[in-house]
Amino acid sequence: MAETYTLCVQIGSHEYYGEFYLVGEGYGTPAEVLDNIAADHLLRISNASRIEEYLLDVLKQGENASEGEYDSTDADIECWIHVDVSYQKYAFGVGDRVVEFTGEPTKSEIASTVTQFQS
Repeated sequence: MAETYTLCVQIGSHEYYGEFYLVGEGYGTPAEVLDNIAADHLLRISNASRIEEYLLDVLKQGENASEGEYDSTDADIECWIHVDVSYQKYAFGVGDRVVEFTGEPTKSEIASTVTQFQS
């Protein structure tokens, strides 16, 4: 049986606040979810010229799950991303562990964080 993860993405800015949900299989540790799923979203958010572009892209690709699916999923690992676009604050968390990025996260910062979660 494949391991299941859930990832809640919370985004806030002066113009927008909302969250959406991702549910998937194949990654059962925080490091795997961060390395394979959350890192992509963090980089896409930080590279978008406007947050609306990122949100539209997620919806177009059908990556998001409904809140009901998210809530009813019996996940092996539950993670979240919080982004405050206006103040350029980015965080990834699982349980009591939270890693905050100062400014826009880079691939190397995310890779370093993945290593921390592997230990």
